[in-house]
Amino acid sequence: MEEELKFSVQKLGSHVQEEVRKKIIREMQRHGDTKEVAKICECSLSHVQSTWKKYKDGGIKAISSVKMGRPKGKGCKLEPKQEETIKKLITEKTPEESGLSGYLWGRTEVCELVKQKYGIEIAVRTIGDYLSKWNFTPQRPKKKITDKTRQQ
Repeated sequence: MEEELKFSVQKLGSHVQEEVRKKIIREMQRHGDTKEVAKICECSLSHVQSTWKKYKDGGIKAISSVKMGRPKGKGCKLEPKQEETIKKLITEKTPEESGLSGYLWGRTEVCELVKQKYGIEIAVRTIGDYLSKWNFTPQRPKKKITDKTRQQ
């Protein structure tokens, strides 16, 4: 049974993981014993074995870190120019001035604005992500707007 590790390599950053892999390679070249290298590098035996196999098959490039995840901006429904237009409309006009119902901007009103302006349907949850990205935060109105105050 393997000893408990001080840390999990998976929880480390990609550059730190790469350094651990390079250390594994150096130690494997010196010692050649996977159990001993696992103790020295404080990682699991299976991690040492898989790293060594990748290195033997593909060299140093095979163990180098790669950026994970989807690239920024990829998969967005709105293009950057469209985002800027929507942000400008939200800051300069009220929903009523934009031809929508309501006095204040909410996520549903922004959804309607995007649909009206570009014909793109975006989920309310996704609009919330866009608003966060644009640094719009939910706020309470300073004064409650009613029909009587609107007419004055």
